[in-house]
Amino acid sequence: MTGGDGVEDITGTAVLRATLCGRVTVTGHGSVLGPRELGGTKPRHILIALLLRAGQPVTKARLVEALWGDAPPSGATGTLEGYVSLLRKRIEPLHPGQDSPVRTVPGGYLADPSLVEVDVERFRALVAAARRPGNPPTRALVDYAAGLLLVEGGLVPDELAPSWLEEERRAHAALVGKVVVEAGMLALDADQPVLAEHWARRALDRDAFDETAWRVLLESLEVRGLHADGVRAYDTCRRLFDRELGCAPGPGIRAAFSRLLAGTRGDDGGLGSLLQAVLRVHAELSPPPLRSVERTGDATGLEEACRALDALIATARHRCGLRVASSA
Repeated sequence: MTGGDGVEDITGTAVLRATLCGRVTVTGHGSVLGPRELGGTKPRHILIALLLRAGQPVTKARLVEALWGDAPPSGATGTLEGYVSLLRKRIEPLHPGQDSPVRTVPGGYLADPSLVEVDVERFRALVAAARRPGNPPTRALVDYAAGLLLVEGGLVPDELAPSWLEEERRAHAALVGKVVVEAGMLALDADQPVLAEHWARRALDRDAFDETAWRVLLESLEVRGLHADGVRAYDTCRRLFDRELGCAPGPGIRAAFSRLLAGTRGDDGGLGSLLQAVLRVHAELSPPPLRSVERTGDATGLEEACRALDALIATARHRCGLRVASSA
């Protein structure tokens, strides 16, 4: 069954819904099972392992390794089967009279996607729809937004995870980060700079060194005419790269900064001139390689910038003195 957005629509047929992003839950028949109601840590980890591969068989050997690593106890396979039986009993009240979504297959188990809808699988389906050739940008942005909403909480963030689950977390986080940047780039191309800025900032919350996200952020501020905000954002980026990586941002980011800096000349109230003066002095004091990237003009230009800042400081002190005198 296919929905109007081209994504397989299993919402109408699935009897259960499971979430792995945020709190682990299974919902059905008006009830919700949380982490503590799923039978304990090991049954819950079995369920997570199956839901992460919904529709794909997972062997008993792989599940035994997931539960006990390289040192399984004697009779581990029988214990595993007991945990699966307990897990099914806990889930049964959520789907009375229906088959179990945890199916036995030759050599292992499988989470039946026709019986349980999983948030991470729905996310992947929506991303696939957004990327589909010919999908209109407005529709693709809706698909991206719906998919990203499903995974806001991060993959099983509250689990004290074994190594296999940590690997799943890293892979999932990398995919979500990539998708957030894709969404920001598409929003920018679709002339939705506010949305582009939102997703760029979300991407930078995940990876502060993502140069594409920085470029999307700066360009979205440029499109909105927020030149001073863009220059400040660039300075944050520049400082971060200098401190942590010992290098300057890439050419795309520097090009966006140049346009933003030029745009400040048209700002009202002389803010643009003052901002350029601050940046001129800051660039002079910056260590290489940043000084060579941002340094412009000659000694005369630097002297003019210092005079402009001195005048601003003197005015501020004068006004502050007047306020103090009037209140005395």
